Amino acid sequence: MLRALRNRLIGWSITIWMWSVRARRRLSLHGHPRLGPLEHITIPVKDLVLARKFYCDELGATYLMTFDDEAFRRFGRPPAANHGEGAHHVSVYAGGSTRIDLFLQSTGQPPAAAGHPHFAFKVSPWGMRKWQRLLEAKAIPFDGPIQLGPPGQASLYFNDPFGNHLEITCLGFGSVIPIRPPNWVRLTRAPEVSG
Repeated sequence: MLRALRNRLIGWSITIWMWSVRARRRLSLHGHPRLGPLEHITIPVKDLVLARKFYCDELGATYLMTFDDEAFRRFGRPPAANHGEGAHHVSVYAGGSTRIDLFLQSTGQPPAAAGHPHFAFKVSPWGMRKWQRLLEAKAIPFDGPIQLGPPGQASLYFNDPFGNHLEITCLGFGSVIPIRPPNWVRLTRAPEVSG
């Protein structure tokens, strides 16, 4: 009980500290050009149907739209070359206001043993065990929760069907968990295909 309270206090303190750093930055750059929040990220996927199914049906992202030759035609753009490789994509929102564009691309996924790049999604400390149960129920291999940061930091690591590394993370986690880096290699899955 005491450990959980301590970890939550550490988590809140770090959150307040990060907020103050951002606020000081805003004040110091007043009147100067500055970057806004991340607008979107792109993740390479090998199958748009499977990507939409995984990110929306398995992880709960909200589907925005598919950008394929039909959508390009509606927007007055010519069809994409190479059967849409590097141009066709599915846009989703996983949480917050950063859009995730899942681009049809046969290359660009990180090597199985490399920790970076990976994409981390923030959850509450109470949501961490729910995500662990969800990944277990969906038979998605994962590693965690484990701690890499300060006391109370926790992360679950897993891959999408294409080998892109994903993380679910929180501050203020109250349970005792291993302190170590993730084992990305054991998260490798057999390739899936949409049907």
